[in-house]
Amino acid sequence: MPIILAETIMAKNPEQYGLQRVAPDPAPQMDQVTIDYPVDLRLVAECVDTSVNYLQELNPSLLRMTTPKDQSFTLNLPAGSREKYENAMTAIPPDMRTWWRYHHVEYGDTLASITHKYHTSSSSIAEANGLTAGEVKVGSKLIIPVAPGRSNTENASYSRHATHYKVRKGDTLYSIADDFEVPVDKLRKWNHLRGTAVVPGRMLVIYKPLAGGSSEEASSGSGSVPVKAAKTGKSASPPPGPAAAKYHKVQKGETLSSIAESNHTSVAALKRDNPKLAATLRAGEVLVIRK
Repeated sequence: MPIILAETIMAKNPEQYGLQRVAPDPAPQMDQVTIDYPVDLRLVAECVDTSVNYLQELNPSLLRMTTPKDQSFTLNLPAGSREKYENAMTAIPPDMRTWWRYHHVEYGDTLASITHKYHTSSSSIAEANGLTAGEVKVGSKLIIPVAPGRSNTENASYSRHATHYKVRKGDTLYSIADDFEVPVDKLRKWNHLRGTAVVPGRMLVIYKPLAGGSSEEASSGSGSVPVKAAKTGKSASPPPGPAAAKYHKVQKGETLSSIAESNHTSVAALKRDNPKLAATLRAGEVLVIRK
């Protein structure tokens, strides 16, 4: 019997399976706002001081990092945060809400370091926030006017170890690039794609961005490939390492058990390789799978 069907039967007959004392998790408390513009969930998270992961839990229908274009959408927000969201959003032009960001100034931040992080200019940040002396105040929030088309990963370095992702129905090259936070042009280059169409079932090669600006970057192709050293310009073969991981995007209705079974692994292995896994899976979440 399929696992999902078995779980449904058990849920409908709790006494028969000794589950009558198991209480379902309470529904999360939330605010709602109906919007008619696309907005990046990272910007939303910064507006209401929450995490992108929690926003994705509240909005499981979203499989990308942005809300739909050219249609209204009911955005679920943490309880009590609607007014905060609406006030913060008034400072962001409607056509920039998938690009611009907010930045919470922390100790050690300078205008120069913030400018470098978002690949924008100090003058544009100063102008957007009315900064006259170029100083930033710890604890304040700055509007970051990122130019459309620019990405924080444009100058990133990428892992020398290829990971693999099997394209699912409904995926697009753009949604996959969003999920793994890599530029679309890199994704096309690594997989020798001429256009942006992807066929369900195809296995894509992906080199994930490295934190902290590592000096090594993967080149194009799949499997074992030459690696370009950014500092020296020399090529080198990657040293032996752990087996490449496979990635699985969670579909609506899937459970850890069903994912483990379809990928010939165990629930324990999934939890081990995904230490930040939430108690409840959400559609669109990407899991690491190592056999």
